[in-house]
Amino acid sequence: MVAYLHATGSNVSVDEALGMAIDAWLAAETARASRAMADGTAKGYQWKCLFLPDTTKIRMSFEGRTEYAEVVGDTIMHRGRSVSPRGLTLAIAGDGRNAWRELVVRRPGDAGWLRASMLRARIERAARQGQPQPATPADSMAAAARCMSDALRSALAVVEHVNVQAAQQYERRAERHRRAADKMGEDCAFD
Repeated sequence: MVAYLHATGSNVSVDEALGMAIDAWLAAETARASRAMADGTAKGYQWKCLFLPDTTKIRMSFEGRTEYAEVVGDTIMHRGRSVSPRGLTLAIAGDGRNAWRELVVRRPGDAGWLRASMLRARIERAARQGQPQPATPADSMAAAARCMSDALRSALAVVEHVNVQAAQQYERRAERHRRAADKMGEDCAFD
């Protein structure tokens, strides 16, 4: 980014350029997702309050083995069959299990696996605190991108502050304010 800005002779700072790039990406993704929602092409499985977007991975471990399922379009597929979350736990464990506690989910964009009950608790907590929940996957992506943009701007501000602090500070004391011990002798000044 720095090399490009320098090569083009731009007067925009790196911070501003990164902010503009993130804003442009956010606008493009929001528009793309909005078109997908309008076209009806945005897919996913709605599990009560939890939306699982298309390509979400689901896993459950039982008796030493781990089974996987995936959201394909609007359905959860396990071993070639469409199942509900409860049906998935029945297919894997064969008895009554709580799907919220047993199933672990990895949505597109998630860094790791999260228990479904934890995701549900987050949604319910946000609803109690009056935080609006994203209506569509596009809104979720837009909110995440805004958070990433804010975090990047904060990180760049910290880096800039550290660079300023690390820059060599020149002696600013006037000669008349120096102690005699701070002055170099005439004979060693040019060794």
